[in-house]
Amino acid sequence: MRRHSPRLTDLAVGLGLVALHLVVTFQVRPHPRWNDGIFVLDDAAAFPDVPRQLDHHALRIGNIFPVRAFLEVFGYGQWAYYAWPFVTGILLVVTVFWLGTVLFGRWTGAAATVLLVFHPVLVDTVISVGSERMTSWQLLPDIPSTAFFTLGLALLVTGARRDEGDRDGSAAASRWSGPSWWSWWSWLFIGAGLAFGWAYLVRELTVFVFPVVLGVLAGWRLPLRRWVQVAAGMLSCLVLELVVNWWAHGDPLVRLKVGSEHGSPIADLTRTDALLRFPRAVVLYPQTVVVMATLVLTVLGALLVRRRGLVLMLGWFVSMWLPLTLVSGLIDPGFIRINASLMRYWVPVLPPLCLGAAAAVAAALGAVRARLPERHRGAGRVLTAAVAAVGLAVWCVPMLDDIADNPRDAAWNDVRSFLARNDARIDTIVTDDRDALILQIYSREALGGDRVVHAEVERTDHELAEPPASDGDPATWLVWSPVMSRTKPKAAQGWEPVLKERQLRVYAPTG
Repeated sequence: MRRHSPRLTDLAVGLGLVALHLVVTFQVRPHPRWNDGIFVLDDAAAFPDVPRQLDHHALRIGNIFPVRAFLEVFGYGQWAYYAWPFVTGILLVVTVFWLGTVLFGRWTGAAATVLLVFHPVLVDTVISVGSERMTSWQLLPDIPSTAFFTLGLALLVTGARRDEGDRDGSAAASRWSGPSWWSWWSWLFIGAGLAFGWAYLVRELTVFVFPVVLGVLAGWRLPLRRWVQVAAGMLSCLVLELVVNWWAHGDPLVRLKVGSEHGSPIADLTRTDALLRFPRAVVLYPQTVVVMATLVLTVLGALLVRRRGLVLMLGWFVSMWLPLTLVSGLIDPGFIRINASLMRYWVPVLPPLCLGAAAAVAAALGAVRARLPERHRGAGRVLTAAVAAVGLAVWCVPMLDDIADNPRDAAWNDVRSFLARNDARIDTIVTDDRDALILQIYSREALGGDRVVHAEVERTDHELAEPPASDGDPATWLVWSPVMSRTKPKAAQGWEPVLKERQLRVYAPTG
């Protein structure tokens, strides 16, 4: 029987994981949230001008440039909003599988990727009042920066392993050997540097995990030329930022200056609160115990097995956990630079925890199997597969209800269709300042950006005691959600409901 090429098998498994990711992610797509993601969309549409006060969102050209490209292709609307999160979500899945495969083997990498696809932080996207579900599908830097950093590590480790083959004098590697300074594999190191640099352009906090890059360069004993090639890719992205900021804003260091102003005073915070930021952020999501178990397994795997890959995963987590904890209250409980109580700041640690947990379990099972007599090795393989299946089931199956019950963005899609059908009857739409941001997307076609709702929007404050009363104008309607007020509009205020979509309502003047 003809055996398939390992690379073809890796490709087939990788495509299967991407397909699984697409099935899951399309079931949990939320509507755009009212804040940062829409600001990024508006910043990209206005670039190089800034539609409001210059802030860190407008300076993250790693997000701004691709979003602007999608706006040019798709027009202002849902497609342009979702395109970058969609692409980088796939990139994250592919790169986690790739990195897991080169570090721990195909099936360990596949198991870790399944954990990521069904990760509660990425699957639980339901937005409610006071919710901070801002990860999957939102136009934010967390997933794109994590995806590019993981891509950089995958390229770097792949290149490092090829270099090891060259040093060992393997025939397969020597075929690609070139001059001492340059070889075909040099592009892997340059590409890794570009990926690390772009991750920084997407999110400045990526510099927290740059020590991991140094750990790989040193841990795999790469020669100086590889350090230079990685640095060249990273520095080229920094030069791009300096040039763009000088051209667009007149100051090449403006991002550093704006970032230094980030932070706010806070009362009643202790250093213990800062130390517990990560577990307290996790506890707000389903499957808290199993998510924290990945941290325990990653730590145990690194300390007990002590393979380079497992130590790398623990180092990746610590390199993010330590600085986030320090700046979120451990240094100064009265002033926090970053509100690390929001789970989205911890998205960069999801890949190492999934990979570290899967690799630790695989190492334990491999050790048990190695102790079995030769005649029981087949049974050992069956046992390994069974344990892996049970572990994945414990992680994934409880999330199926959350996936099935996710309302997705159906409510806002229906509101757009309803308002478009009644467009000729409506001159003004009253809504709160937060829902108005969402409405500016849903007043246009999802693809193309043509306006289908032409009414002017009259904004109120949010979190009102009660909604504003109707002024009696039959052409002034109200779009209401719990964001606007604690109570629903009433007939006594001159409103009657004409559309109910979960907690999102449209009201017309009575009569």
